[in-house]
Amino acid sequence: MTGLNKKTSTWLVRSLGLCAVLATFAVTGGRVIAQDDYKPWVAPDAARAVKNSFPATPENIAAGQETYTENCVLCHGDKGKGDGIAGRTSKIPPANFTDKELMAKETDGSLFWKMSEGRGPMPTWKETLSEKERWQLVDYIRKLNKDASAK
Repeated sequence: MTGLNKKTSTWLVRSLGLCAVLATFAVTGGRVIAQDDYKPWVAPDAARAVKNSFPATPENIAAGQETYTENCVLCHGDKGKGDGIAGRTSKIPPANFTDKELMAKETDGSLFWKMSEGRGPMPTWKETLSEKERWQLVDYIRKLNKDASAK
């Protein structure tokens, strides 16, 4: 008898996530993108001004990485380039967190707001992930950008 290990459960989560994305496209005929979804996505000023209350400690970054792996890799890819399996087939490409110019324009508050609210193919995470998990994701996304810039 074999049980689920971390590798198997990560594969299962990714597979179920991909199935959910593909099922959404199948049910809606691929029309899950509204006209406004093609406009630049800018967070409100009030959201942009919000500060991250969870500093980028090794523990918070590690927790953010785990949440990212479980929920974001399908679209944003392992390294955050927006090249995940589901992201490659999306009409609107996912954000590339390794893009220095793009990430320089985003505040921690705007990243938090965008992942909380969602838009188009980007789901809303405020009902699924805790506030702490979303802030830890911001910490990890910043690390992805920093790592890419260092190369």
